[in-house]
Amino acid sequence: MRIVIMGAGAIGSLYGGLLSFVDGVDVILVGRAPHISQIKAMGLKISGVMGNHVAFPKATDDPLEIPNADIVFITTKSYDTLEATRQIRHLVEGGAHVLVLQNGLGTEKLVENELGVTRILRATTCMGAKLVEPGHVDVTGVGITEVGSHYDDNLETVETIVDLLEAAGFNVRSSDNMDGVVWTKTLVNCGINPVGALTGLTNGEIYRNKSLRGLIINLVNETMLVVRALGIRLTTDDPIRYTLGTAKATANNLNSMLQDILARKRTEIDYLTGAVIKIARRLGISLPVSETIYTLVKALEFRLVSDPVPSMEFVSTEELVRILVES
Repeated sequence: MRIVIMGAGAIGSLYGGLLSFVDGVDVILVGRAPHISQIKAMGLKISGVMGNHVAFPKATDDPLEIPNADIVFITTKSYDTLEATRQIRHLVEGGAHVLVLQNGLGTEKLVENELGVTRILRATTCMGAKLVEPGHVDVTGVGITEVGSHYDDNLETVETIVDLLEAAGFNVRSSDNMDGVVWTKTLVNCGINPVGALTGLTNGEIYRNKSLRGLIINLVNETMLVVRALGIRLTTDDPIRYTLGTAKATANNLNSMLQDILARKRTEIDYLTGAVIKIARRLGISLPVSETIYTLVKALEFRLVSDPVPSMEFVSTEELVRILVES
């Protein structure tokens, strides 16, 4: 089986690297230099809480070099979803399934609409990873990976992916409620990630600060207004306790949004808090705390990122909101 990892950053490289150890799996990482160049020359070093390994997956910076695939993982940042999708169109036309493994809301629907097929699956991960240097991924936290699809025709492929990820050493399960899974993860990300990005604190430092815990609670409560209006069935009965528990359990983590800020890169705020705000506006719901936090993160991006994106101007905004509200 050939698996292509489209977007071999920290998370994509981690999944691709460990999958490359599974018998019968041919992995190709697609990413950018110098990371890809280092992998080609010296292999992919994986360190951290899942042990120390050196993997030797194939690697390229040009997906058009890949003639075919069985499964394509899209692990890019959410704002790069459509560009990544267009670059793997030939693989999908050849019969590949696509697994969207990202933060954010509605990205699998963007992929489906762009490609015009239903061989689209969705996954979320609570794994923590960071790129230490080109060719080296450090695993900072271990958590559940959940995989599912809106289409019954994909259920066999869902179970195949679950089996492969389990063989690769991941804690993984399938879900028949991926909307609930994605919104639960989004709710946690909307609560914790912007606070970390704005303060520069680890998740544990945020958790131990009473004022910041209160801010997280306000952000979660606002997001829950949208969740209830949409009729989403979350995977937790107590979203506030779940979010604070996640911060406590990942105490040493610098969350992904903070990592982006520290690297002077664009964040995924538009597909998290920004998307929730857009949906809320469509539904006539006011989210004053979320809007303030969103504006502050965008201001930080404007100061730090060389080519910042204006507030609320991310790819296919109206289409994304329409999909989420009407689905």
